[in-house]
Amino acid sequence: MRRNQHCYLLLFLLMAASCAKEPRGIIAPAADRPAVQRDRGFIVIAKEGASLEGISEDLKALGVKKFVLREAIKELGLINVQTPDPSFPEKARKVDGIQSVVVDPVLNWRLPEKHVRINKQELPVAGGNARAAAPAFDPLSFLQWNLKSVKADEAWAAGFRGQGAKVAVLDGGFLLNDPDIAPNIILSHSFIDGEEVQYHGAEGFSHGSHVAGIIAGADNEQGIVGVAPEAKLILVKVLGDNGTGPTSALINGIFYAVNNGADVVNMSLGVELPRKTYKDDNGTPDDPSDDYIVEYDRDIKDLVIAINRATLFATLLGTTCVAAAGNEAYDYDVEKRFITYPAAALGVICVASNGPLGWGINQDTTLYVPSIFTNNGKNFVSYGAPGGNYSIPLNTQIVNVGGIVRPEYVFDFVFSIGGYDEFSGSFFYIWSTGTSQAAPHVSAVAALLYGKSPRIMSPVLVDLIFRRSVDDYGAPGKDKYFGLGQVNAGKAVRL
Repeated sequence: MRRNQHCYLLLFLLMAASCAKEPRGIIAPAADRPAVQRDRGFIVIAKEGASLEGISEDLKALGVKKFVLREAIKELGLINVQTPDPSFPEKARKVDGIQSVVVDPVLNWRLPEKHVRINKQELPVAGGNARAAAPAFDPLSFLQWNLKSVKADEAWAAGFRGQGAKVAVLDGGFLLNDPDIAPNIILSHSFIDGEEVQYHGAEGFSHGSHVAGIIAGADNEQGIVGVAPEAKLILVKVLGDNGTGPTSALINGIFYAVNNGADVVNMSLGVELPRKTYKDDNGTPDDPSDDYIVEYDRDIKDLVIAINRATLFATLLGTTCVAAAGNEAYDYDVEKRFITYPAAALGVICVASNGPLGWGINQDTTLYVPSIFTNNGKNFVSYGAPGGNYSIPLNTQIVNVGGIVRPEYVFDFVFSIGGYDEFSGSFFYIWSTGTSQAAPHVSAVAALLYGKSPRIMSPVLVDLIFRRSVDDYGAPGKDKYFGLGQVNAGKAVRL
């Protein structure tokens, strides 16, 4: 019902068709699916009301070499195509009904971060007296200072644990059989050619699983627990296991999540889109015949239009979009060379990171020190959340927390799942730090709200509740590191 109430708002979007008249779905000619080694992609942006079927036929008739029509999304007015022919954009822009043609760059969306793993074999006797202070029955939750940071236990005590809410995690590969998230997975899909949803990366760290565990790790008396332990997970692979992926995969992932009932879309990923013109060599630096000049005033600006169409589609259909601010310590109140997307996209909640320094020594220390790495900006950041922290140089003092011995800085990271040795089939727990870890806390608190009030909750209402329930750390009022404030689950569910 909530989604139907929002549907009429799509009439105001620059999309190809009304959601009330067109069935949702991606038109994807399976026979034309390309091999894993992709040629350059382009996103064709249609004018409002234009027929995507007619445009698609006209594009095929252009006669450019190795042309592949990948998919057309009617509700967004977008068509994804492939061709190494650098003449395609100029020819396609002359087709009736086309507003713009932009390159679909394959980018590294993985935000740089630090992580440390621990074998499960080290944990059976760990915990000791620390378990008595754990916020949940799960034996390792005593390591999850982040739960205290967002007051998750207060929301649970009030009876709200995310039941009925659906959170889509857009990320790289996932560990579908990890017992800490497996009970809550209801759907998964991959938009990366040649890669299944299951993680197979050589690094052994499933970033997406770490994020999913923060959101909805099951409260099953083993391992860790998520902020919304009864929420359900829709796991969407939009990045390869190496962290790269085309922008169209992100757009398709948002569209897929909304169409499959996601209340919240978490995007712990990002890329700095340059505010300048540059050359794309199509991955063939020795062959200038397929080089393409990516112009800022045309390709970059219009690529943002394509991303915004997806995030607005989600927002207007009642899905809250959340994204990480990025980990390069950029101050976007002054930085003008580039901007991080999708955090800067329309309708997206941008989350900066904070965390403790010295928690491994003193568990009563403040949890709200702005992270050394977090991107920031008063006009960029929406809210703050726990993403971990560290100092330079790292605090390498050896400490013992509940029987677990590590350098102190490790305990200032966020503890979750995500480690995997494919050779032995062994799972590991991971401490990691980054805005990738901050964003899922906000997504999880949003899930608590959708679980509490499924019939009326919306992105606008989520933001309104956040504004009224956040804790004001940092400079009074809105500031560059916490935005409007630190999310507080306990206060949020009581409004």
